[in-house]
Amino acid sequence: MKLPLLYFLRHGQTEWNALGRFQGQLNSNLTETGKGHAAAQGRLLAPIFEQSPDIDLYASPLGRVCETYTIALSEHGREPVLCDDLKEISVGDWEGCTKLDIEEGWPSIYNESQTSLDLFLAAPKGETYDDMYNRCHRFLSNLSGPSVVFSHGVTIRFLRKIAQGLSYEELSQLDNQQGSIYVIENGQESLLSE
Repeated sequence: MKLPLLYFLRHGQTEWNALGRFQGQLNSNLTETGKGHAAAQGRLLAPIFEQSPDIDLYASPLGRVCETYTIALSEHGREPVLCDDLKEISVGDWEGCTKLDIEEGWPSIYNESQTSLDLFLAAPKGETYDDMYNRCHRFLSNLSGPSVVFSHGVTIRFLRKIAQGLSYEELSQLDNQQGSIYVIENGQESLLSE
């Protein structure tokens, strides 16, 4: 799939990130550190908007992303189009749980999961690999030009996987930074950070 220039921004650190709780499609507010992440993204976006003032903007409608883009875009006078395909992976029964809760309540699933991504994708009543792949592919397929995209950790990893043609193993090893911007151009990724 031929894709335009893409800028992916993960929401800033949340209270549940700091506590190690799985958020999924539930929400928790940004911490002060998370607000700093969002402000840094706003500064990183300044030259992008200067070069491409009409660039398309999209965002997940979940609260932590809305809080992030509100801070990041406060100096730029821009509003993103909200898109359900950009929501975080649903982790079903595990939303609000810590890894310890999962280890104690679902020991066989916990012990069989080799990576954190395996664990997310194994959540009872949660979204599967195919669910995530399909909705991220659908989102990318509908883009008509260069785009700035505010979303979530697992969702952004899937978007990056598809945009770069990565394997599952490569997907599971992608980092997941906050306060920065992943740039993908012609299937190659770079990172903007302060």
